[in-house]
Amino acid sequence: MKHAIGTVAVRKSIFAGLWVCVNADLPMPAGVLGPRFDDDVWDFADVLGVPVQWGPSEVRFDFRSVENPLWRLMAKEYVFALMVPSHPAVATLPLAYRTARSIRTCSAKFVRLAGWLNWLSHNGVRSLAQVGDRECDGYLIEARKVRDRRTGAVVRTAGDGEVRSATRPVIELAFYGGLFPDDTYREGYLPWKGRHPGAVEGASDVWVANRTPEVADELLRPLLAAALYVTEHLAPRINELRKQVRDETPARGNRCPRTPPVREFQQLLQRYVRSEAPLPRIYVAKVSERLNEGWAAEDPLLSLSLSHLAKEAGFSQFCGSWLDELRPLLEEAVVQVGIEYPYGRHVEYIMRADGEGEVPWTEPVSPRDVALQMPMLVWAAAVIVVAAVAGMRSCELMEFGRDCCLPPEERAPGLFRYRIQGKLIKGQKLGGVRDEWVVVKEVWEAMRTAAAVIPTRERAGRIFGRFAFDSWSSQFRAWANGPAGRRLGLEPIPDGVVTLRMLRRTLAVEMAYRPHGLMATKFALKHLHATTTEGYTRRPGGAQGKFLAEVQSLEETRNLEILVEEFENFQDGIMPAGRGAPELAAFFEHIDELLKKHAAEGTNVLMNDTEILKLMRKRASILHVGLANYCWFADPSRALCLILAQATDADQPLIGMCDSARCPQATHHQRHRPVWAEHERTQTVFLGQLGVTRKLEGPRQRAELERTQRVLAEIDAAGAAT
Repeated sequence: MKHAIGTVAVRKSIFAGLWVCVNADLPMPAGVLGPRFDDDVWDFADVLGVPVQWGPSEVRFDFRSVENPLWRLMAKEYVFALMVPSHPAVATLPLAYRTARSIRTCSAKFVRLAGWLNWLSHNGVRSLAQVGDRECDGYLIEARKVRDRRTGAVVRTAGDGEVRSATRPVIELAFYGGLFPDDTYREGYLPWKGRHPGAVEGASDVWVANRTPEVADELLRPLLAAALYVTEHLAPRINELRKQVRDETPARGNRCPRTPPVREFQQLLQRYVRSEAPLPRIYVAKVSERLNEGWAAEDPLLSLSLSHLAKEAGFSQFCGSWLDELRPLLEEAVVQVGIEYPYGRHVEYIMRADGEGEVPWTEPVSPRDVALQMPMLVWAAAVIVVAAVAGMRSCELMEFGRDCCLPPEERAPGLFRYRIQGKLIKGQKLGGVRDEWVVVKEVWEAMRTAAAVIPTRERAGRIFGRFAFDSWSSQFRAWANGPAGRRLGLEPIPDGVVTLRMLRRTLAVEMAYRPHGLMATKFALKHLHATTTEGYTRRPGGAQGKFLAEVQSLEETRNLEILVEEFENFQDGIMPAGRGAPELAAFFEHIDELLKKHAAEGTNVLMNDTEILKLMRKRASILHVGLANYCWFADPSRALCLILAQATDADQPLIGMCDSARCPQATHHQRHRPVWAEHERTQTVFLGQLGVTRKLEGPRQRAELERTQRVLAEIDAAGAAT
């Protein structure tokens, strides 16, 4: 039930008259001061350096949303204190934050605070002194409900993070009670007994591993393939078509005579008939408008673009009063040449994505499609490629300018370094810092083609600007699964959720866990890892450094999981093979003896026992995963790959050059058997096809086959249960 709030006298705040941006050290354009504390609406849209990702609602604080005037002033004081912790009145508060909060953080806190204060008003609470456990617990129940903004219906239960965000401002009001002593919680009272909001019942504050799911292979594969097809084959042609449209679009005339211009239209239509070119068609939405205006569905001129013809004839627009007199001419021309979209009628053929022949890269399209749909297609494809292959965040993608693609650097003959420049936003001060990404060629090309698409609206020089990825990805999926995608031979993209966070997480997992998975099929995964590492080396504090840390953390977890799995195989009698097997088996025997020792002493031993886990982590830290073996890189001087490369001072092996059958630090396991078996089959077929003239090649290939068969025999012997 909503209780009416009577008129009350509002006290004067100690912050009255202060300019918010001046006191918060927020940079403003010359001559602009921004909002004053006394304003009911604080708009920070003019602040210099506001990230593109921040939406209008996040930089505009409408304190009128707080229904109680006394609490409206309290909300202003709370937000001001968060922004200006150095103010003398705030600095003396013992529990106040000492670091200024960003505009976006303050906006989120204000929205949550307004929800709490209005909930109190609706439940008959007039003063914070009346707040007790009953009110706090009641609001916690409400905070767990996520409602539809339009209908107010509960659509789901809030997650732990959402509950923490909703309850944090409730507790923080007690920290700033000294700013509004006439209406604060009663002395000594802290909501939920002063516990951290994350410890409130129903909202776990225990840190858990990254719970962002990966994109399933069956979804990512066709999505990435379609995006690459667009950026590599369609985007350059779309850019050329857009230039053609600008060049061929008829100039708008300055005449609109009252009498129908029969002679001009007659000459124009005769040119169409002589060239056997169809008359221009209007886009589908315009057809619907005409039907709503009373046009007959069987009207032969229903889909004819009259305005396009009028501009070609030299007039500013097509006047409706002309239609009756011009209709016979127009209908006759329609019968002779028909109606078709004006652009993309004669385009080059390209190979279908599935390799099944060549097709025109586009069917005829309307000017509206060229201006709106095609740029969206290029931007969506570029975002998918960059996010999936480079792991960039949305805030970083939105900041890229049209000059982001730096010229390639030739590091060696035929070898180029590709870089793109932008801004690092997350975790930085307002305005961000300049950053560079070292990327693979596919990412650089995707960004270059996206930058070449002239925006349909001003974006302050940004390529993408602020975008909603779920909307772009949905439109892209609809296009790929529609007639255009089928005509181009694209594999249908199945239903499923795809977010930028999921794409970033998938790339990190692919690089750490599946070095021979989907990404390795599409790209040279070692190049992705190399560019990420090189980007970190160039700018250790940059975005690629943060992403590399995430990948390395996953690799550490992966290595430990592999080691534990192989130890369990050892316990089951499945031994490692290869020249490094005795050393690994000795390590496993040591771990097994420790377990038996603890068991004999009656100690309940788990695999996460501190001593054992420490040993396992140390051993896992030297593991490098190869396609057909594991490398236990304990001693660089014994690594065969480094010895052959004369680089025994390196800190990691050349895993791609590993001759695991000869290296004393390499092991083979049951999971590697399919790779060696396929290698044996391929070598056998190759030997059978060698001609009698290739006498030198035969012995070398037979020796290679014998080595492969020896490795297979060792794996089989080690896998036999003992």
